[in-house]
Formats: sequence, C-alpha cells, structure tokens
Amino acid sequence: MTRIFLSQILREGDVITLDKENSHYISSVLRMREGEEVMLVGDSGKEAVSEVETITKNEVALRVVKVSDNDSEPRLNITLYQCVSKGERMDLTIQKSVELGVSTIVPVWSSRCVVKKEAVIGNVSKNDRWQKIALEAARQSGRGKVPAVTDGMKYSQALKQAADECDLVLFPWEEARGLTLKGALQGKELTNIGIFIGPEGGFSEEEAAEAKENGAIPVTLGKRILRTETAGPAVLSMLLFHDEL
Repeated sequence: MTRIFLSQILREGDVITLDKENSHYISSVLRMREGEEVMLVGDSGKEAVSEVETITKNEVALRVVKVSDNDSEPRLNITLYQCVSKGERMDLTIQKSVELGVSTIVPVWSSRCVVKKEAVIGNVSKNDRWQKIALEAARQSGRGKVPAVTDGMKYSQALKQAADECDLVLFPWEEARGLTLKGALQGKELTNIGIFIGPEGGFSEEEAAEAKENGAIPVTLGKRILRTETAGPAVLSMLLFHDEL
C-alpha cells in the first residue's frame, strides 16, 4: 500500500488534504482514483489506512479510516557517517541503509574521497536528491519515518559530533585486528550508535588515529574487505540481527 508521510496527528474520521507534492504523487504519478487506499504515517509513531475521498490534478483529500501503531522502527538509533562515494554507489548506500533501519545518514568528506569537497558540503541539490532516495526507500520498506540525510560535513567535524551524540562509535576498518563488531557490542546496553564508513580508498592511518582519539572503536568485519557501498548496509544488518533477531 502506498505510504505518505505527514507531520501531524492522525485521527479516525478526519479528512486530510495533501500538499501539492503529495497530491501530484497520488494523482499524476500513481494515477489513483477515489475509493483507493493509502497508508498515512504520522509523526507520533502512528499510521492510518485512509481512502481517497476527492482527487484532482492539484489536490487530493483522504479520509482516515483506521489508526494503528507503527512497529517497523528499530529500537536502536543508528547514525551512519558515510564518506561520500561516487555516483550510484552513494545512492545505493542510502537506499539500502534506509531499508535496513538507519535513523540518520550524514554524508562525510574525508581525505580519500573521490568526489570533490564542494560536491559534499553545501551542495543543496545533491542533498535534496539523496533525501528523495531516502523517502522512496522508506515508502518501499514500510518505515514509520523518513530518515534524515543531513548536510555534508568534514571528517573531523563528524567525529566530534558522533562523540557528543552517540553511546558507541564504531569504526570498521580493514586494518583493524582482534576486536570484532560482535565483541564491541557484547555486554553493552546501547541506544545511540554511530558508524563510520570510509570512501572507495578507505581511511588513512592518520584518520584512523584521529577516530581513536575521539573515542571511536576500530572493529573488523571479518576476513573480506567490503566495498564502501556494501560496508554500511552490512554493519546495519549485523546490528539489527544482534538487537532484533
């Protein structure tokens, strides 16, 4: 069922007029008709089956039929600090990370990023595009919210933010030895986790040292080296297996 995300409380019997963008999506992209069902997702952990009551090219009104709790959101609040990769690799990372339950994605510019700094930091059009990818992935996967893709930031700034906001900061690195992801999680009660994933060329020795100085924990993900677009979703899968399954 098509999902529409709204920043409001949902009540049975209410008639909600969608904004221009969502109205266009329902009427012109999906070509829905009166009486068809849409799932509305509110901002308080609620979702609601609704029916198209009236529809024109520019305005769609939905009647809320049944409100229930959304239980698709993970308990863990996971922030992915993803060093920006080139082209479709970053798009794929965002899409799959949203499907796997990430809470926030922070695009990061590090020394070995192939893309230029100006394409990461302060690039509004690129950030808007990434946010739309997150929206579509949230719709497809039945999420209870659309994860934010924040403005890009430099590596050092991202490390400081993670140190301030996360209970645990994981630093998967191909040069890490001994401590596995499973070992880093063992015996810990966590709510907010940060994950740093390097670009195509990985992290430098200097960046790894800086991460340790800021409290990040280097971990190994196993015997194989993962591509940048694989590593983030792989860690998310491991974390959700650890916490949910």
